[in-house]
Amino acid sequence: MNGEILRFDHVAAGYGQREVLRDVTLSIREGEFAGLIGSNGTGKSTLIKCVSGLLPLKRGSITICGKENTSLKSRQRAQIVAVVPQSYHVEYDFTVEDIVMMGRNPYLGFHKKEGQKDREIVTRAMEMTNTEVFCKRCYNELSGGERQRVILARAIAQQPRIILLDEPTSALDVHHQIEVMELITKLNREEHMTVLAVLHDINMASRFCQRMIMLKDGVVYTDGTPREVIDRPNMESLYDMKLMIRESPLFSKPEIVPIRVMEEEKTGVPLRIHIICGATEAVRLIEELDARGYTLTAGVLNKQSEDWNICQELGIRCVDIEPFTSVTLEKQAENLALMEDADIILVAGVPFGEGNIMNLHGLETRAGRLCIHQNALRRDYTDGKLSRQISHLEKTKQITYIKNNKSFFEILKNLEDPHRNGEAS
Repeated sequence: MNGEILRFDHVAAGYGQREVLRDVTLSIREGEFAGLIGSNGTGKSTLIKCVSGLLPLKRGSITICGKENTSLKSRQRAQIVAVVPQSYHVEYDFTVEDIVMMGRNPYLGFHKKEGQKDREIVTRAMEMTNTEVFCKRCYNELSGGERQRVILARAIAQQPRIILLDEPTSALDVHHQIEVMELITKLNREEHMTVLAVLHDINMASRFCQRMIMLKDGVVYTDGTPREVIDRPNMESLYDMKLMIRESPLFSKPEIVPIRVMEEEKTGVPLRIHIICGATEAVRLIEELDARGYTLTAGVLNKQSEDWNICQELGIRCVDIEPFTSVTLEKQAENLALMEDADIILVAGVPFGEGNIMNLHGLETRAGRLCIHQNALRRDYTDGKLSRQISHLEKTKQITYIKNNKSFFEILKNLEDPHRNGEAS
């Protein structure tokens, strides 16, 4: 990585009397691909406008390639910095080639026409963005994705050292979002352009950016690699919602999974519930029970299973074992100890095999009400051991069989309000 190319020192800016940026200090190094994230109104687009000279600062300074931004003339700045806005509209019927040629304006005098070198640069910019195939078409006739590629081509034709992007994919479908982000990544890697992009899609930013800068309340809230920035406290602070963080198995980058904004109705009787699970069957139920305020424990779970992941995200105590290993007597003893004070023991609809049948041993010694999901009975890979274990439990303990999550919540309501009639089974 080369040296510093863009610097913000205690930058404050806004509109009228309203300050959007209060005190932003950060440095962008040459060759970086940095994503600006933050909720609406935190100043991401405002920061881009400040760099491009469209919005004056109230306080502080911006340095571009070692020069104070206010000392640069518009033409000088445009030779260093190119801006790709969310959308770009023109009043006249310019062709695609005309629009891309506008990227050469910073290098042309008032009376100077473009030359062969300019035309070669424009042709290459269109080839890089795959826009040369419709270079003679009217820009206003293009689709949103095609227009965004044309504006990228115009930025490339400027031959800048820095490219600023203000939500470049916000109005595009998924195909064109990925296409545009791949083009930007190619510019960064092959043309060594420094990229500072305002992005709303955190998962997109995580996948493509080397660095993420989160703005909040007019300052830099956190700054680092995607793995350093994307954690639950930061993301829940950003979005004001419940979510979980997981590792993308395809890109090996953290990604967010939105869960809920509206709060679930809280239980008036926070029962203690122990859940026997360990695959993917209990994820939704665990999250919903947690959202409603129940006290949860779980086990024995294989590490890295989805049930284990949700417990880690929500801070739920559990007994766990390594992936692809079997539940031992020692681990089941821990499991039984964890459920000792549980009001309810729920066996989720998890498949049972030789590795996890031990989870059901000793349940007759626990006082909690035992509920078993009927799906667990249909997924028996134990050569009859599951049926025999269930028969043993039925002789020593009353079992309530449940069909689905809804019926389980009906049971909880009946336990919380004994005067309700009926009980789901």
